[in-house]
Amino acid sequence: MNQEQETIGYDVFFLSPVKERIRIFNEISAENRAFLLKTQAERWLATNRSRLTNEQVVVVEEVIQLISPEWYEKTCDFEEIKPEAEALARKLEAVLSRDDVRDLATERAKYIPTIEDENS
Repeated sequence: MNQEQETIGYDVFFLSPVKERIRIFNEISAENRAFLLKTQAERWLATNRSRLTNEQVVVVEEVIQLISPEWYEKTCDFEEIKPEAEALARKLEAVLSRDDVRDLATERAKYIPTIEDENS
C-alpha cells in the first residue's frame, strides 16, 4: 500500500477484520491514522453521549481535540509525547470502562455507523 496515494476511509477500515486493520494502520499515513481514530472517537461520543456524565463527555472531547497526525508520525519522538499520552490515558481510564476506552479510539474498536446509516 502506498501511503502517499491511498487513503483508507472509515467504513472500509472499521468493517475490516481486526488483524487486517492492524496491518493497514501500520501502513497508512499519520494523517489517515489520525482521521480514522478521530472519526471513531467522534462517532463513539455521538452514540454514547446520553449515558455519559458531564465529566466523561469533557474528557472524551479533550481526547478528540488532541488526536492529531503528529501523534502517529513515524519520525515522532515518542518520548516527547509520552507524558501527555500517558496523562490522557489515565484520565480516560479514570472515567470510562476498559471496553469504552478500547471502543473510543483504537484500531480494535467496534464499527459505529453514522446516525444516517442507522436510519436507512
